[in-house]
Amino acid sequence: MKLIKLIVLGFALFSFFHFSDSVFAEAKIDSSLGVPAGMIPKLPKTANDPELIGGRVYPNWGPPCQRYTYSVLYRDKEGRKPEYMQIYFNGKMIDMDKENQSDNDYKKGVKYIYKYVPNKIDSNFYYFEASNGLGKTRASIIDSPDNGPVLFTTAFDKNEIAVVEKKSGKKILSFSTGKEWVGGIALSDDGKYLAAKTSKHVYLFDTAKPQKPLWQFNCEQCRIGDDVKGGVDISGDGAKIIAAFGEKVALFDKSSSKPIWIYSGGNSYNVAISKDGKYMAAATAGDEANINSNLIILWNGKSEKPLWQYHTSSNFHDVSLSDDGSFITGSTGCPDRRFYLFSKDSNTPLIKSEQLTRDSPVHRAKISADGTLMAVGSEADDGAVFLFSKDKGQIWKFSTPGRSSIRALNFTPDGKYIGAATFGGDAYIFDKDKNSPIASWKVNASLGGIDIADDGSFIAAGGTDNKLYIFDKNTKAKTEIPFGEYIEEVDISANGKYIAAGTGGSVYFFETYISQDRGKVFDCSKVIEPIPESQMRQGDDFGISEKKTGFLESIVNFIKNVFRRGESSISSQSEPASGSAVCGNDLCEPSLGETKENCPKDCSGGD
Repeated sequence: MKLIKLIVLGFALFSFFHFSDSVFAEAKIDSSLGVPAGMIPKLPKTANDPELIGGRVYPNWGPPCQRYTYSVLYRDKEGRKPEYMQIYFNGKMIDMDKENQSDNDYKKGVKYIYKYVPNKIDSNFYYFEASNGLGKTRASIIDSPDNGPVLFTTAFDKNEIAVVEKKSGKKILSFSTGKEWVGGIALSDDGKYLAAKTSKHVYLFDTAKPQKPLWQFNCEQCRIGDDVKGGVDISGDGAKIIAAFGEKVALFDKSSSKPIWIYSGGNSYNVAISKDGKYMAAATAGDEANINSNLIILWNGKSEKPLWQYHTSSNFHDVSLSDDGSFITGSTGCPDRRFYLFSKDSNTPLIKSEQLTRDSPVHRAKISADGTLMAVGSEADDGAVFLFSKDKGQIWKFSTPGRSSIRALNFTPDGKYIGAATFGGDAYIFDKDKNSPIASWKVNASLGGIDIADDGSFIAAGGTDNKLYIFDKNTKAKTEIPFGEYIEEVDISANGKYIAAGTGGSVYFFETYISQDRGKVFDCSKVIEPIPESQMRQGDDFGISEKKTGFLESIVNFIKNVFRRGESSISSQSEPASGSAVCGNDLCEPSLGETKENCPKDCSGGD
């Protein structure tokens, strides 16, 4: 997830775009300025410079032929109006207009806009430039240009939760989630219970009764296509489930959709639960300056009050627990870019690695069952698999061909084998004693979700070609199982009999830049007007009128929501979709005004 926060100012996802020219942007030279695209030519700073604040494009993504609005706030400490206010856009300097022509309060700030209708799927290089006659400044998102908007021609409406029988390759469970992306999937050891998290729900299934979920938990204010980072995990016996929505983490018992407890604070990228169900952890994102974000958080399951938390300057992307919860791993994005190991007894790191990449996230960190070995994967232009030992530190490193991003990785419980997949379409199995693969495969697709069987005999991975791949270590055989969308989440039951898969759309934010649609030209004689941003916040659709598009629905602002600071309240399945507290839904909501006095039914337990 959930992020996407990843996601304004300062998004992780956009940083991914910038970090790899080979994947996300062409390294073009701007002839007028003599600088590579992807960089803002710097200006000398003076005391007279104006400010440019909040540069962005709305919507951040959607279909071609839709109207997109680039905007920025011009401000001058002396109240001087701009001599010019321009956007550098695809090789040209273009004058921007005031959003409100009567607004002349330059000291407070005046918003300027530029509207654009793309007819071609490609990146769009831009930055803003302003002068007050005495000084001038340039700016864009995180002070470097982004490639927005990101354009798509797919509807992302064929998502599903599935369980595949490994031996036959047949789906024994298939549950359509439609437009809801799947942001987490987890099987109990025997494959009987399946926990899944989507854009708007947490589900628990009995795989022997696949027709419908045992229960579902609804997220009231989550929207279809929202950042679905945060994930879900299940204890070995299926008794406990942990899931994250935006700024909330919830612990469930298999018997009920009513949370045992809910923790509020920080946007979660991932969650984990120990095999015995006694300990839970979350990796959260947020603001470097906010000590309540960018955390590894550990609970013992008894209460929403953490045992401890650990703060860094960067988003924590991943978290993993040893079987008994004694050891916890975490990995961070930029600027920290490290791997961490903790004991459950202290938030002082046992291992705080050196920075493992030059300018890219350390996306994955997994731990062996006994907590002695850790596998780590990095992204972008420093793609690599690392093996760490609790006692010896880093043991070895394997750099991927072409430095392709490690999008997913996992460990066998005994720590003997590691499965890994790359954005470049490589799948690997490593032996812990060798820093080169003992088996490898290459497919014509980017690979995302991955898991490795407990005995190391096979790995399962999802591809952007909408296929679930099963790679056999001994025979080197490759099995392909078709799906309707990209498979972003994969989990193998401990007995190796079942493979769970969930589809999602977030990979397309990356894939667009290398997809077969890039360069495609459209007839834009009819312009699609986006839903006003104020209305977007209230509905399921992001910036796109369903009646007008027909082919692209409910793509929402993933990047913005990863770092969203607002409330993301969640509710039980019985709660209607409203912004008000509902007394009698079995969920105490003090942030919405519920107390023991006015709603004893929900709050008598002290939640």
